[in-house]
Amino acid sequence: MQFRHVVTSFLQHERRILLLRRSSKVGSYQGTWAAVSGYLEENEDPLQRARIEIEEEVGLDSAQATLVRSGEPLRALDEEKNTVWIVHPFLFEIRERKIQLDWEHTESKWIEADELSSYETVPKLKEAFERVRWDLQVASSRMLIALPSVDELAKDRVHGASSLGRSSIEVLAEVARASSASSINELLSNLLSMMLELRKAQPSMATIRNLTGQFLYEIATAGQTTGSLDQFRETAASLAQKVKRDAEQAVENAARNSAHILLEKGIVLTHSYSSTVRRALELRGKSGRGLTVYVTESSPGLEGKQLAKDLIEIGVPVRLIPDSAVDSIISDVDMVLVGADSILADGSVINKIGTKKIATMASEGEIKFCVVCESSKFSTVDFLGEPVHFADTVFDLTPSEYVSKIVTESGSMETREVEQQIKKMLSQLYP
Repeated sequence: MQFRHVVTSFLQHERRILLLRRSSKVGSYQGTWAAVSGYLEENEDPLQRARIEIEEEVGLDSAQATLVRSGEPLRALDEEKNTVWIVHPFLFEIRERKIQLDWEHTESKWIEADELSSYETVPKLKEAFERVRWDLQVASSRMLIALPSVDELAKDRVHGASSLGRSSIEVLAEVARASSASSINELLSNLLSMMLELRKAQPSMATIRNLTGQFLYEIATAGQTTGSLDQFRETAASLAQKVKRDAEQAVENAARNSAHILLEKGIVLTHSYSSTVRRALELRGKSGRGLTVYVTESSPGLEGKQLAKDLIEIGVPVRLIPDSAVDSIISDVDMVLVGADSILADGSVINKIGTKKIATMASEGEIKFCVVCESSKFSTVDFLGEPVHFADTVFDLTPSEYVSKIVTESGSMETREVEQQIKKMLSQLYP
């Protein structure tokens, strides 16, 4: 996979934006529509490159094109070209529509912004425009004042990734209800700005990025056919509930699938607290009466103590052990089953610190090390080439070679299959 940075500059005049049809002489996407664009060289300033491209492609200098705003970069996958485009969007206001095309384009059109989706464009052009069409910083500031729940989510260190992912959808549903927007487009801008804020709140949580991306993808699609603002609000609330229900069902299905791979008798070792692992053990406990679960205390948060308590309450035989005792009991273990905070594209696992050590010992003892989670924990961030952030005092990274199986709502898979699943997900996620 190659990663290419590009600038995309939208030129605006009297509420219309300029589209350019790419010629047969350019190296990619011939015949499609685009804004003014160009490759960004290493260490080059994006705004400077944007101004150069505007002058070269449409003959307008800096005095004729005034910067309105820049937008947060987005990443667009072109699987056919094995390329991730890292798009730096800009919006410029120009005084008049008179332009001069260079060899890169054959035709130009000034269109209403809402017409953009009806054109065959370069990848994610509409989404790039939406990063600069509205002043998202102003919108998000208003929403953050109205919604202290975003700050609460950012500070939450108690709930797991699955729960926080669903909470992020509740926040977006609250935005749809509470926003004072007077049009569908204004409400869309509120939702988009809040989605970006939620992603910043917990950058290590793949579920937040994926579930909010799924919601925005579906609501943006619905917005093209919804008649009134009130209908759109109702649609947003309905879609939020659907995304939440689907996420909850994915957790349940992942637990059921992992219950099937558990032994009917023997010893299973788990680490930290995973509600999906707890549910899987509950389901297996009904038929696997000979199964005993070793639960680590899971320092420093001691989440394992709560898991042990919960398992005892549902009748699962449990032995709570200190983390330091793992090396002395690992030879007695028949299987390790843990949850995950995130799964990277190569199948590596981000989970509670101490997971890697257990996985290493399991590998040395030829003991199966299985991970259970819903596919919304697969990190599109990692796949798209963005840095993966996690607190190394709380989490660690277990290399994929130590992972025997990953069990999701769709069943068991090998670590090498994760990347293909991420590609499928990206086609239905707002970037």
